[in-house]
Amino acid sequence: MLTNSAKAVKLKEGLHSATPYNHTDIPDFGGLKVFVLPGAFYGSCCALMAEAGCIKADSIADADIVVFVGGEDVNPILYNEKPVNSTYFTPSRDREEVIAYKEAVARRKVMFGICRGAQFLHVMNGGKLWQDVDGHAGRPHQMLDVETDTFLTVTSLHHQMLRDNPRLNIVGISVEQRTTRFEAENEVVHVGENSVQPGLEIEAGYYTDSRCFFVQGHPEIGTPQYRSWTMNKLFDFYEEAVMGDEGPDPDTTPTVIGLLTHQPSALETEVLGQIG
Repeated sequence: MLTNSAKAVKLKEGLHSATPYNHTDIPDFGGLKVFVLPGAFYGSCCALMAEAGCIKADSIADADIVVFVGGEDVNPILYNEKPVNSTYFTPSRDREEVIAYKEAVARRKVMFGICRGAQFLHVMNGGKLWQDVDGHAGRPHQMLDVETDTFLTVTSLHHQMLRDNPRLNIVGISVEQRTTRFEAENEVVHVGENSVQPGLEIEAGYYTDSRCFFVQGHPEIGTPQYRSWTMNKLFDFYEEAVMGDEGPDPDTTPTVIGLLTHQPSALETEVLGQIG
């Protein structure tokens, strides 16, 4: 298995042949129903989905796609860490989104994460986060699509970042090394010190089995190209996820605990025990 830095080098090998992503088209989702959970830029997120021909769902059960949007940090207890000084979170939101995620998994819904939503879906699939990084909570930067060797400008408003996970399918990474300091519980990494190599700065990815696609930036307030790129990727992901799917076995009624994609943490066990 490649280390984080080795994978970054391998993924960036195609940079010399990368071309700009210049498209601005938004695909037509044909009236798919979307349930958007509350959070940052909620109205803009709804507007982006509406521009793609989606209509509002009244519940997760009624939705084709469930959207987790931006906001405060994810509680580190969900990935078995304690918070560092810069981490801030709202326990009630974490509880509500854990419940929403488990319902979406149980109902075989496609999920789409934006910024915090990306981090949350990553964590729910067994991933961990860097709780504080520098270089990303500010100006936009370039992202490389490692599937198509194209690059485009994305927004950057986050101070936390996805850590690599063997199950994660990486779609986009930062073209330039922006982060020089990575912090987690009991771990601070400074790039360049003691021969530390640059880490992988993940901008987009997906988990096939749980039907989760996500982007670290905010396409809902991004450039026309970023909006187009994101919605086309989501459209393709949705089509692949539902193609030939027959849904859950009607003869089985798994509990929500049984649908966890990783070992439940203390908070998940507490929350899910109430609804499982």
